[in-house]
Amino acid sequence: MWALSCQETAFLGPLPDPSYAHPANAKHTHPILPVFYHLFGCVVPSYEALHIVSQLVADSGADGVIDMASGNGYWAYMLRRMKLDVTAVDNMASEYRTMWIDDTVKADGVEYLKKNSGGNGSILLMVYMVTAGFFTKRVLREYRGGTIVVVGTQNSNRYTGFADCTAEEYFEKEMPGWELICRVPMPSFAGKDEGMFVWRRKS
Repeated sequence: MWALSCQETAFLGPLPDPSYAHPANAKHTHPILPVFYHLFGCVVPSYEALHIVSQLVADSGADGVIDMASGNGYWAYMLRRMKLDVTAVDNMASEYRTMWIDDTVKADGVEYLKKNSGGNGSILLMVYMVTAGFFTKRVLREYRGGTIVVVGTQNSNRYTGFADCTAEEYFEKEMPGWELICRVPMPSFAGKDEGMFVWRRKS
């Protein structure tokens, strides 16, 4: 499957007009990605990434992990195999998925945090958060814990997290009380450009 994904990757650029590079204007794409997304999710965790999250829980003394907008629960499933306590939260709006867990909390993420002490005592995991409706920003404003793990595109194509900037740019500008402590690439699927970023609240 990996070899096939490499063969099937179709690149869009370079393009003369930067506006055409926005995902909404894409005319060609990675034809096998929907299959991967359906089975595993938008980003597949590496063992390095899983170990880092496990170590963050151990070092911070957190009660566990909140997998926000967890989708089909693949990250939650893999992290639980690392013996971590993971709560998967998703509004379950998408039906195009193979579910890996059967105990996803069906809820709006912001409302879930409001009802659960802002997630204080838990690590917040956000994998491939959507940019529509400022959801990512609303979740970050509501979170009261001390560690945020963001997984998404490293570049500025505005496809994950924030419609107007990269995750690093947003934290630098809007969240000065936080410091970036880890950044690792996520191999995931061929031709993609994901990374995992970890921010910790400054003491």
